[in-house]
Amino acid sequence: MSTTALAPSTLVPSPLTPSPARRCARRARRCTRPAAQRPAPRPLRLTRRGRLLITCTAATALTGAVVAVTGTFTGASAGADRAPAPIVLTVAPGQTLSAIAAQWAPQEDWREVAGDIVELNGLPSMTLQAGQRLTMPGRPGRP
Repeated sequence: MSTTALAPSTLVPSPLTPSPARRCARRARRCTRPAAQRPAPRPLRLTRRGRLLITCTAATALTGAVVAVTGTFTGASAGADRAPAPIVLTVAPGQTLSAIAAQWAPQEDWREVAGDIVELNGLPSMTLQAGQRLTMPGRPGRP
């Protein structure tokens, strides 16, 4: 077996890297220059990605504003104030107006409900025909 001895190498500073003392001296010189000798700051340059970001942000804000304004003018929230669609009931064979009125609003007097049905549908009398379609009055307990 052979052994080789390595001599310790000494670190020689590279001429390309400045020593810490030189760096501090440069900073000091740069900071102590009069304002007239300082180089003017470079103008802000917008890259392609920056322009795309600004454009998308502006488009999103504009779209949100348009949706908010059109929703206000068209009354999009007014849908809750509308009356529900009328309920239409088809008379089955053997059903009477009193039985229908009693089923429709059991908590109320059937005569009042029957009178409302006659009035709402414009019926000439209280007799019904099988297959006849009746529009039912809205009640608090009904949709």
